[in-house]
Amino acid sequence: LGFNTASEIILHEELAALGAEVHVATMDGSAGIRGLVTDALLQVRPDFDHYYVCGPMPMMQALYPLLPDGGEFSLEERMGCGTGLCFGCTVQTAGGPRRICHDGPVFPKKELPW
Repeated sequence: LGFNTASEIILHEELAALGAEVHVATMDGSAGIRGLVTDALLQVRPDFDHYYVCGPMPMMQALYPLLPDGGEFSLEERMGCGTGLCFGCTVQTAGGPRRICHDGPVFPKKELPW
């Protein structure tokens, strides 16, 4: 989990209660590892069978090369209509253009061509 500061941390206890191994990164170092989630990933090197990534596009694109296949990315995009008619939230995938609101928002890593 990545945050700017410790006061912003959410869902840590809930995820841990589900049995997830949770690591926190804060930009100011007030909790967990100081830096970005990419820093935490490189430092901790967690062993996992599956993962989920959500957050701003630059963060997800930075994580993409550091993670193995077998995970999913939940894409965020402004959605004009939310029904798939306007094609305003289209993202390029390995299978061609896909609409985040209609075909996603969650896509397997292997479908994203980053």
